[in-house]
Amino acid sequence: MKRMKKVFAFLLASITVLATLSLPVAAEGEEYQMFLAFGGDLAESNDWGLQYYGDGAASNAGDITPANATVKAGDTVTIGLTMPSEVVYTWFMAPVLVAEGVTNVDYTIDSIKLDGEDVLADVDLAAGDAWWYEGTGDYTETQAVRLAGGYNEWGAKYFAEAPTGFTTIEYTITLNSVEASAAEAGGVAALTPAGPDEEFPMFLAIGADKDESNDWALAYYGEGAADNVGDITAANAAAHVGDTVTIGLTMPSPVLYTWFLSPVLIAEGVGDVDYTVDSIKLDGEDVLADVDLTAGDAWWYEGTGAYTAEQSVRLAGGYNEWGTKYMAEAPAGFTTIEYTITLNAVQYGSAVPLTPSTESYDAFIAIGADLEAENDWLLSYTGEETPMDGVTVTNGQLKNGETTTLSLEFANPVVNVWYVSPCMVVENPETVSNASTFDVKVYLDGEEVDVDMSAGDSCWAEGTGDYQTNCVRIAGGYNEWGAQYIAEPAGFTNITFEITPNILLAPVEEAPQFEFDPEGTYHAYIGIQTPTWIFRNAYNDATYGLESGCFDELGYVDGEWLPQGGTFTDAEITGNGTYTVAVNGFDFSGTFNDQAILGDAGNFNLLFVSTDLPVNDQVVLSNVVLKMDGKEITTIAEPTLDPDSKEVQSIMLVNNWNSELPALPYFAAPTSSVEISFDVTGFANDKPAEEAPAESSEAAEPEASSEAAPESSEAAPASSEAAPASSEAPAQTSSGSNTGIIVGVVVAVVAVAAVAGVIVSKKKKKG
Repeated sequence: MKRMKKVFAFLLASITVLATLSLPVAAEGEEYQMFLAFGGDLAESNDWGLQYYGDGAASNAGDITPANATVKAGDTVTIGLTMPSEVVYTWFMAPVLVAEGVTNVDYTIDSIKLDGEDVLADVDLAAGDAWWYEGTGDYTETQAVRLAGGYNEWGAKYFAEAPTGFTTIEYTITLNSVEASAAEAGGVAALTPAGPDEEFPMFLAIGADKDESNDWALAYYGEGAADNVGDITAANAAAHVGDTVTIGLTMPSPVLYTWFLSPVLIAEGVGDVDYTVDSIKLDGEDVLADVDLTAGDAWWYEGTGAYTAEQSVRLAGGYNEWGTKYMAEAPAGFTTIEYTITLNAVQYGSAVPLTPSTESYDAFIAIGADLEAENDWLLSYTGEETPMDGVTVTNGQLKNGETTTLSLEFANPVVNVWYVSPCMVVENPETVSNASTFDVKVYLDGEEVDVDMSAGDSCWAEGTGDYQTNCVRIAGGYNEWGAQYIAEPAGFTNITFEITPNILLAPVEEAPQFEFDPEGTYHAYIGIQTPTWIFRNAYNDATYGLESGCFDELGYVDGEWLPQGGTFTDAEITGNGTYTVAVNGFDFSGTFNDQAILGDAGNFNLLFVSTDLPVNDQVVLSNVVLKMDGKEITTIAEPTLDPDSKEVQSIMLVNNWNSELPALPYFAAPTSSVEISFDVTGFANDKPAEEAPAESSEAAEPEASSEAAPESSEAAPASSEAAPASSEAPAQTSSGSNTGIIVGVVVAVVAVAAVAGVIVSKKKKKG
């Protein structure tokens, strides 16, 4: 068995030098789990027959009896392990406290006993850090706090030698205090576990060759998917948490080559998925031992078949020709493949640290109601400075720990309320976590009414009146078509809310900034891919980019680079101004390999501007103008940048693998040129006037083309609607993301789409 080197991560200074005066102590009475983590040999050297990482951990091994504890600050507890026989060798051992988001742990080790003998005097508690975060079993590196006093073959040795020859080990520990910084005192937004009755469909997705290289004659993306190919028999499953299921595929003949293979779980909006792959069988032979489940992410979102990138969770253990290879080689020669998987847990939400707000927020009561007759909607207030006649408003400000009174007074009794909600004005509503809590009391004409704060979310972002982008609604009101925290209100002239908030803010993830020289020189290039796999890639593509020798004209790959013509206009960016990139002299309205170059839908797979301008807030691309055959197709004031281009900026105009990118207006297939102009700002100077784009880059608009094209965007459906929804098959798609676009008939062409601006919008959990 491989030696599991679990190296200790020494992250923090010794507890004796940690400053504690400015740190608030953890909430009084807060309980923490404690246990002793262990890895050792049972019968022979390096058999790792004894392992314990917390109750129920998947990697626990050996018939170990743990003595765990629940502890509060001030408690003294004993934790330990009883082994089935004497320990041959200890590889690592550490007391563990499960405590998330703390900055200091103060404790005392009262005794360490091996088979009842106290060996504390022989243990050097100063040999390493007093405490540190390290992932342990099912607890992540932000949850499991390891304490001093153990042993690590590859790290700190508080014991001078690895403990051996014992069957029982016990630590008695007093937890003096647990502390958190002010920023962390808000805690962490909790993940919500899936309910026991929830079912999650599971299947095995595949794209493979049947009879010849690159025929892609075998494809399966879930039951009924439009791009399924081949007479494949699927064994799908519906799993509850705790279930062990087998999913698989039976092929009509042995697989020639596998391009991608992945177990898929349909689960929307989850923040964590925990599972165990119990076996992977090819024609009945279990190959799990040869599969490296740690080769990539444990799970991630990726569009699959009819399932979007927000619904389809891919699991580790498969193979991707252009991505992670959990299997060392592409599976081939099999007719049946089966995965047996245990679904341990599915949790919704996102575990992020939350900070209590220190700000004050303007607040008001929004209402829509009837004045004289049902459904007349003659009463409305949405935060206006001057309310309508007959309405008296008392607004205020909300601040944590303070009670604020908000009210609305009406000249006549309210006949019916369609909705009423307390609101606060927040510059960025997405920062306000729905883990925030509010103590809300509601009075109608001075009489308090019952409020069910569990009827819906505690708060949520919703545009209200003039506050369309900066309003957060707070629980406690009433909505005819939504949450009803109070019973249907009517007949009152005064409604009052008393609110005491605990507003928690989630961190805002800021885009990384790369160095930008405001006096430097940069470049831009047009990028293209057609449904017939004629392309020009991004300039920084290692295979077909600027330095490849395949960048001066459009091309196609069939075993080798096959140039297809066209002349490019690139741009040298030397200052603020308007720049143009283009391709001329290529007839996109023609055919290639007996197919329309732009496909039946008459659209591009990809159309983009590739630049070497760094991702940096200082330099901004804007006001994109797209022309075809000299005719303006669209203007985009704030273009969409490729989020997967992490270091340099790339403007996306068309990406058939990104369903959120707006479709272009209808256009006739260009017969001469495609041209993209854009503005650049952020430089220290304007570009010299003589560097304006040459007039020759705009081709005259052919009469036939302009007459054939409908004048209205309503005359033809958006091109993305016609694209099939596959994330791997060699066809267009408009759903979700794609990590392996198949181009043409050979493997090499895949690099075209993979680097040419394909958007992979995954929600990943690092495994």
